[in-house]
Amino acid sequence: MSLNAYRDEAGKFLDAVDPAGERPLSEIVRMLDEEHATLDASLGDPDRLSHQIYDVLFLLFELAAKENLDLDAQWARGRDKKRKYTKE
Repeated sequence: MSLNAYRDEAGKFLDAVDPAGERPLSEIVRMLDEEHATLDASLGDPDRLSHQIYDVLFLLFELAAKENLDLDAQWARGRDKKRKYTKE
């Protein structure tokens, strides 16, 4: 599945929980800050860590959905830039 598909899935969730679109971007960023602390605390526990990574990713996809960002294009640009460090 593409990153934009995950973004769209998160966007549908946002539409369901916040149909008026009133959740500010700053709230999503604040939630990311909270998840960062929990992510750090989950190091050493693979099950907990994988769940925290999911939480962080989902919040990032929500942020991308609110701003209608093209994550697939950004990923492709980043991959191209990293090629100089790999033997691809």
